[in-house]
Amino acid sequence: MAIDGYHAFCALPVDLARVHRRAFYLGGGYKYAMAGEGAAYLAVPPGCGLRPVDTGWFASFDTLSGKPGEKVPYAADAFRFWGATFDPTGVYRLNAAMDWLASTGTTIAGVHRHSVGLQKRFLDGLVRIGMKELAPADLVPPAEVARGNFLAFDVDDAEDRYRRITAQNVIIDRRDRRLRFGFGVYHDEHDVRLLLEALSRALK
Repeated sequence: MAIDGYHAFCALPVDLARVHRRAFYLGGGYKYAMAGEGAAYLAVPPGCGLRPVDTGWFASFDTLSGKPGEKVPYAADAFRFWGATFDPTGVYRLNAAMDWLASTGTTIAGVHRHSVGLQKRFLDGLVRIGMKELAPADLVPPAEVARGNFLAFDVDDAEDRYRRITAQNVIIDRRDRRLRFGFGVYHDEHDVRLLLEALSRALK
């Protein structure tokens, strides 16, 4: 099986010890790992001999000097899932971000606690200022359910609310009816206060 760990990477503690021998695990560093584009990964189960249907010439990099055969030659290890020539800039950014987190003693569990704390401060602030346009009752999943490092509100007129919010220089995601607010290690309580002020201007 394949597990998409994108929203967990550098956001939630993950333990794959029980399934790592039979699961592919993939994700990327674009969001919480602060790496930008081009720093994705795929963990391949040990001993897996599956051949990819589509791949790039990097997958056969180790076999370029060999004789052509009846099948497309792939590397025997996880390199057979590689694509083509890539820009390594995202990997350099990822390394820099990971070095920074390590230098501060930050753990992924700590990152998640920090995010959950900011989420609570944000939700409490919405109630305090009487923000009916973004109510905790609109959360998907509900507020009491464990979640990742973002909050999604299912609301009417999401497109119009998104336009008004982003006009306040607030960057959020919109997925149809859902407005998503992310909270990362690079945010603090001051950012939450500024966000609440911006939402008051945009929606009230």
